[in-house]
Amino acid sequence: MNESRLFTIHREADVTGISGTGLVLDGVVFHTGQVVVCWRSAHRSITVFEDWNAFDAVHLKAHPENRSRVTFADGGDPPT
Repeated sequence: MNESRLFTIHREADVTGISGTGLVLDGVVFHTGQVVVCWRSAHRSITVFEDWNAFDAVHLKAHPENRSRVTFADGGDPPT
């Protein structure tokens, strides 16, 4: 990976009741593969993940019932 990539997450549901629905975070996948996200909830926290797989496992795959949608600013797909 050579360029950083911006993305957002939209959620249709929030089973934990913490982050809410709609646009819930802004993120970047850095050239190193590390992921940093800034939550839009009242907690306004920033979280760092070692890579996309770590972020995906915690916030997307763990709660499929949230029906989260990832949108990359470059129009591409999530890292593999």
